[in-house]
Amino acid sequence: MTARSLFAAPTCIALALLCGLRSPAQDAVNTQALQQAATQAREAGNAQQAITDYKQALALQPDWSEGLWYLGTLSYDLDRYADAIPPLTRLVQLAPESSPAFSFLGLAEFEVKDYPAALTHLEKAQSLGNADDPSLAQVSAYHLALLLNRSGGFDRAAALLRTTFPQQDPPAQAKAAMGIALLHIPLLPSEIDPAHDALLQSAGAAAFVQDPHQSADAFARLITQYPDTPWLHEANSIALKAAGETQQAQTAHQQEAKISHAQLVDLYRIHAASQSASTQPATDAGWQQAMTDYSSGRYAETIAALKSWLQQKPGDGTAWAVMGLSEFALKDYDNALIHLQRGQQLGLGASQQAAAFAIYHLALLLNRSGRFDAATASLAPIRDYQPMQHDIQFALGLSLLRMPVLPTEVDAAKRSLVDSAGQIAALLLASKYDAAFPQFQKLIAQYPGTPYLHYAYGTALDSLSQYDEAKSQMREESKLSPQSALPWIRLASISLRQHLPADALAAATTGAQLAPESADAHYVLGRAWLEQGDAQQAIPELERAVSLAPNSPESHFVLARAYTRANMTEKAQQERAAFARLNALAEQDRASHGDQSYQGPREGANSSLLGSGTAENNSASPQ
Repeated sequence: MTARSLFAAPTCIALALLCGLRSPAQDAVNTQALQQAATQAREAGNAQQAITDYKQALALQPDWSEGLWYLGTLSYDLDRYADAIPPLTRLVQLAPESSPAFSFLGLAEFEVKDYPAALTHLEKAQSLGNADDPSLAQVSAYHLALLLNRSGGFDRAAALLRTTFPQQDPPAQAKAAMGIALLHIPLLPSEIDPAHDALLQSAGAAAFVQDPHQSADAFARLITQYPDTPWLHEANSIALKAAGETQQAQTAHQQEAKISHAQLVDLYRIHAASQSASTQPATDAGWQQAMTDYSSGRYAETIAALKSWLQQKPGDGTAWAVMGLSEFALKDYDNALIHLQRGQQLGLGASQQAAAFAIYHLALLLNRSGRFDAATASLAPIRDYQPMQHDIQFALGLSLLRMPVLPTEVDAAKRSLVDSAGQIAALLLASKYDAAFPQFQKLIAQYPGTPYLHYAYGTALDSLSQYDEAKSQMREESKLSPQSALPWIRLASISLRQHLPADALAAATTGAQLAPESADAHYVLGRAWLEQGDAQQAIPELERAVSLAPNSPESHFVLARAYTRANMTEKAQQERAAFARLNALAEQDRASHGDQSYQGPREGANSSLLGSGTAENNSASPQ
């Protein structure tokens, strides 16, 4: 849906805001002639000729603001959105306070599906204001609301729509966008089944009603048609509360709590049915009680019931997962992490939807505890699960940026950054490097001072053996994150693969100084000493790596080599035996879970290079 298909988007008023930005007239006759020809062609309605003339004039005078404006907006009007982006990008650099320029740039990016950039630029336009061009202001605000919905900013989207459109008979597109915000659907209108149009229109219309009593009545009527639709009861609760109907509002809120868990509970009941053949009636009743409590939002009671269930069935991974989810809801994050991990280890016997829901929350807690690569590895198998794809990608973005927070704790100004990082991480996990690398470059240009962006890009380059480029990114990261060992450890690893042991030794020494408890740091330092021919210096570093990551086959293998060179035959044999045993287990793990060429930027302090036995359960082998 283009801006012009929704509203007229005149450019004449917006242009007035740019008049003071014109460059001084060029003395060259050909430049003036081209500018005049472009203006005449545009005023005559010959858009194609005008575009040609504007391009030629801008080739001679690149910073001609009026020419950039018209080249961008004429291209936009002809649906040539990709062509509109370069001149508008240059224009906002020249005119950083021009709301119209930011609006058209964001709208063009929206049409080419560069949603993170569109969100950033439309938000900038909104912050600057478009008061002099009401039509453009509506178009810009509408598309911004769509993108806020897509990124989970439902409340902001709803507030923006209310302040932008008339509450008496708003446009159909605005009502649909409001309905999407109200029902918390992180999708664009074009991505939603048309069968839901009536629901979206009705929900949006009810949300636009200003009088809270009338709004509550509208929601009540809608609930009779769609009684099990999530978020409708909550919207009714908010309207009732605004109308002063406190008790009714509480009842509606409680009903929403039941509905929001009902689907998952039904799926967990399927798991209970699979257990019932070997379950005593009283025990089965205990599970059903736990599910009833969970569906009603009685999480403390759910936990108590599950404790009794698990005393008799301690190997039930799904029960451990539901306990973890209940603890998550109560913000008991430490126990939630323990029990969700146990559930994953034992196996989640519920449906794909229920299992994905549990794994997603486990990944959130792994991120929160700083175990970013473990979070990435957990999310990798469900990265394409469509109902939760946006949430999963956002969590992947937190992992890539090494942000130890929950999604709800991310500052609004950083949500676009995290969203973009998550899209890149998903592409990398799918081995779509050709698509991911340009997005990496664009994101780094947009957020040059963001920690760990260079590190993540360098890690991806390293996985494709693009060593020189990867090392360049690691050096940039070391400047941005001077206290982090990660770039130094990765630099050492790359230098070893390039057979540059002296470079590896220098980088690994710095890494070990910054992170003395890092198995990776001691591992690469030991390898560097070994490549330098000094087994005596290598052995204590490799022994330290083994003590920090005892289940890593790689560390045992290299330590065996060091012992052999030092003529410590018996110890070498012991390490080779340990390597053979652990390597077989690692191969079994890779075979059962699949292997990815890229598993996310790794932890320097928790074994980025060592194998599956480390704290981060990472199976990437060093070369």
